[in-house]
Amino acid sequence: MSIVQIIGAGNMPARLAALFWVGLERGASIIVAADPPSSGKTTTLSALLAFTPPDTLVYFTRGQGETFSLPVLSTSFPTYLLINEMSDHIPVYTWDDHARRAFQLLSEGYSLASTMHADSVQGVLSQLEGDLQIPRSQIANLTFIVPMYIGRGEGTVRRVTEVAFLQPDGATGVAMGTIAAWDRDADAFDIFPEPAQRDVFARWAKLTPGQLAAELDRREGFLETLRQTNVESVREVSLAIEGFYDQVIKATQP
Repeated sequence: MSIVQIIGAGNMPARLAALFWVGLERGASIIVAADPPSSGKTTTLSALLAFTPPDTLVYFTRGQGETFSLPVLSTSFPTYLLINEMSDHIPVYTWDDHARRAFQLLSEGYSLASTMHADSVQGVLSQLEGDLQIPRSQIANLTFIVPMYIGRGEGTVRRVTEVAFLQPDGATGVAMGTIAAWDRDADAFDIFPEPAQRDVFARWAKLTPGQLAAELDRREGFLETLRQTNVESVREVSLAIEGFYDQVIKATQP
């Protein structure tokens, strides 16, 4: 599924997708988590990665045989380490020393995109810090932890339940706050419930709060236009996002 189809299914609103877009174009690292199998976490992660800039480099890991022969980092574009899942369930997944090495690489400037089996932010953190013994100072190099809710009945309901935003903190190792949350009863999303959360994210993105609001408005409107005009296949949406980046580049050229 494309991000437009995910928005259309109600898994997240266009405003929240726009927030992820602002993050991923700046090399944000992300873990999407859900507990049951076939929950859509890999589909969600793959759709969000369409927001990375066109010149982004990616490195796909291969589990137990991984050598981490990574490309050299560039200051011009992000380099993403793609791990299909952090677990010990099958050999192509990443765990133990390989998972710890991935977080060391985050400290060196690489970006991470992965999934985990957990139904909460705390569930992700307990595996990283408790099971894997990854230092909090390295966990802090994650940007987003994104748990998902999966409800099964007459139909399957998927929702992003929370977006945790992480940053390094000298005192505690990691500073973390919730910048978006799903209200299950109202089936509604609250994004930046407190102005301070918006301001912290804006500083991370090197934007003023006003600039951040404008960028979110611009991307939200773009995604809504794609949805309303039935531009929704993975290929169509990817091409449209590339076109968006082309326009941004042209607008900044003298």
